[in-house]
Amino acid sequence: NPPDDSFVSRSGGIVNAAVPSLAVIPLRQHVGRAARCVVKPGDPVEEGMLIGAADGPESANVHASIPGRVVEIREIILPGEVSSQAVVIELGGQFGRSGRPRTTRTWEGISRADLLSRIRDAGVVGLSGGALPTHLKLAMQPGKSASLLVANGMGCEPSLSADYALLREKPQEIGEAIRICRALLDPGRAVLALADNAADLVPEYERVFKDLHVQAEVVLLPSRYPQGHEQLVVSSLSGANGESLADSVVLNVGTLHAIFEAVVNDRPLIERVLTVAGNPVAAPRNLKVRIGTRIGDLFEECGGLTETVGKVVVGGPMRGLAVDSLDTPVTKGTTGVVAFTGQEARLRTEWPCINCGDCVEACPWDLVPTRLYKLIKKEDFAAAEREGLSRCTECGCCAFACPSHIPLVHVLRGGKRMQNRGGNV
Repeated sequence: NPPDDSFVSRSGGIVNAAVPSLAVIPLRQHVGRAARCVVKPGDPVEEGMLIGAADGPESANVHASIPGRVVEIREIILPGEVSSQAVVIELGGQFGRSGRPRTTRTWEGISRADLLSRIRDAGVVGLSGGALPTHLKLAMQPGKSASLLVANGMGCEPSLSADYALLREKPQEIGEAIRICRALLDPGRAVLALADNAADLVPEYERVFKDLHVQAEVVLLPSRYPQGHEQLVVSSLSGANGESLADSVVLNVGTLHAIFEAVVNDRPLIERVLTVAGNPVAAPRNLKVRIGTRIGDLFEECGGLTETVGKVVVGGPMRGLAVDSLDTPVTKGTTGVVAFTGQEARLRTEWPCINCGDCVEACPWDLVPTRLYKLIKKEDFAAAEREGLSRCTECGCCAFACPSHIPLVHVLRGGKRMQNRGGNV
């Protein structure tokens, strides 16, 4: 099991990161097609204004995270070698939302369609990294209902504690979001899943659920990685009740907080809470960050870097993607930023496979990563698919367990991407 040093960042409160003087906001921050740009250079923009309109069923709206002026529309490369147009906004003018009393809207009694519209219009996507537009998860067919609604507070990776920080500081908002989702899904059962190392939060959530009249229970699950993956969470919760992933809806607590902001506060998704961690970071902490902030600025928010950095990863240490530039912007799906020292990076020198089987033992999905690795290297994607490539969740357990430091998850991720393209590199 990978070491979990999230306790380093979870002790303090959530800190508001400085508003960037220049925000680079990608129009591709979700699984579907990039949003359609609706602004041009020279246009004035207000905080929260629509700058990218959803273009397709799995696309999502994108909004200005700062007020000011559009200075450029340019192409950038996001983690994972994803190309995207980005709207570059120079800070200026007045903030229309931040620092002002928040208006609240009632939602009880409005139709499901109107509730979903509030969530869709706000550009809410899954904040645990999946980035599927959230209204799609919550849109049940007429007459249908979910058997299980899970508020997933397990945390997605070692070293990251943003979910715990949100749970600790926003219980009322998360409780209300669960109530909203219950109204949309009418589930047979609603569960807040917490890691057993977050047991201190249980009494507060039991009180909140009682005060809000929310029919929900709190369940503690082992904090062992990758227990937070939604398939494992549902599997652990279903038991004798017979729920399956197919008729269950799992929402990360960050996503739930964004649902509350959209429905109650009429606030689009223009910022998120994330963790900045790693041995070179002077003061690892959880920050509330505007979308489009360069990740290099986040290290300054945490006291700077005390050692030479060998690698910076966006996401967590297991599933995160290395970046070449600290100018890479924060997106809706950025769960964390982790820095590694030069020595830590050098320790991962690759050696030949010794056929030890550690990767097979580590895989939570009963795959044979070395077999998949060889098939992908031979570009035999059809055989890799037969061996279960599509079941790989890229959790990184195989690569972590490998004593030869073979980049198994990197190759498997690339193989899945090429398989989706029909085998064309």
